[in-house]
Amino acid sequence: MAKKREFYKGRRKRRNYALIPFAIFLALIALVVVLFYSMQKYAVISKEGVTMVMPGDEPAENTVVDSSGNEIRVFDKVDTELVFDPPDYSRVEAVAGRDAKPMRAIYIPAEEVNTDHLMEMAARLSSGNALLLEMKPRAGALVWNSQAVLAQRYGLYYQSALETDMAKILQDLRDYAKEHDKTIYLVAQISCCVDDLLPVRTTNYTLRTEAGFDYRDDNGTYLDPYSVDVRTYIVELCRELYALGFDEVVLADVMFPVPTGNDGNSRFLYSAEMSTTPSPENAVCGFALYVASQLEDENGLLSIYLDSARALVKLDESTGQNGVLFSKVYDRLYYRTDKWTYTYNLQDMEGTITIGTLTDRLVPVVINYLPDNSSWVYIEKLAETD
Repeated sequence: MAKKREFYKGRRKRRNYALIPFAIFLALIALVVVLFYSMQKYAVISKEGVTMVMPGDEPAENTVVDSSGNEIRVFDKVDTELVFDPPDYSRVEAVAGRDAKPMRAIYIPAEEVNTDHLMEMAARLSSGNALLLEMKPRAGALVWNSQAVLAQRYGLYYQSALETDMAKILQDLRDYAKEHDKTIYLVAQISCCVDDLLPVRTTNYTLRTEAGFDYRDDNGTYLDPYSVDVRTYIVELCRELYALGFDEVVLADVMFPVPTGNDGNSRFLYSAEMSTTPSPENAVCGFALYVASQLEDENGLLSIYLDSARALVKLDESTGQNGVLFSKVYDRLYYRTDKWTYTYNLQDMEGTITIGTLTDRLVPVVINYLPDNSSWVYIEKLAETD
């Protein structure tokens, strides 16, 4: 028989001993965090790494006492230098040239851009299908009433009926071609880095010699290709030409002057501060890439001139032009040549042009003869007489 208990034995509470290690772990984390932030002031960073120097352990020679009796740690001076690598243009992707169709143009210099002469040239088109108008010559005066900032600020155009009616003139050309069962492809050419007018109005954008004079050679006076204002000016002009009705804009004189003497680039002063060493390549290629990138949204073609045989196959260190690079971002490359050397020019560019047709993208600019080619620019020059 079970023994009766006189007193009720209460139920014992279970103790959750598993919480104890967890609480200790949280306490340790809190201690580490406190120590981390409180000990940062004792961290010393040197060339050899990071060390902890506790109070009282500082070398005597690195500690000074100010006028109030406070000890101040003195650190060794460390020479620092920021190094900027030059741009690597070899990584630029080829994207241009897919829409370059056959273009056979008659060249019309700026002084001959007028209504009567344009209509006459349009009537003469037989084997050709295009007119190339020089809209900004090396002289610098624009052939249309531009609203670009620098054009307005410095009066870089001549006010006349021709400038104000340029859009109408181009439309009249198209109407004339349509009436005669023709199609006229319109190309505008502008000189970029050679400009004789802007430096007369202001010297803020010119390339200067070490003596501070505007740099000039047989081509004319040079603008600074590093100048952001000059680059913006060219972009604005291109946009206006597309808006006027041109199908294509070709940039001429995107080049660096070849200095006379042996002092190289040190003879030039620039209008902009640079983080890399200035060079013809950085100046010209940087200019060309900037303009091309700003005009990516335009529907018309964008092309560029090359001015040396070396630039067809690789970088020309003197002018800064690089046909291999330009062919990646410009639809056509215009090159002044003749019928004897053009075949070799095509061979030079065979491995470079990977998009489109080579003979439509490397355009020969020739004088007084028509090459047997799908694309060309014909310049008519009368023989000089005594």
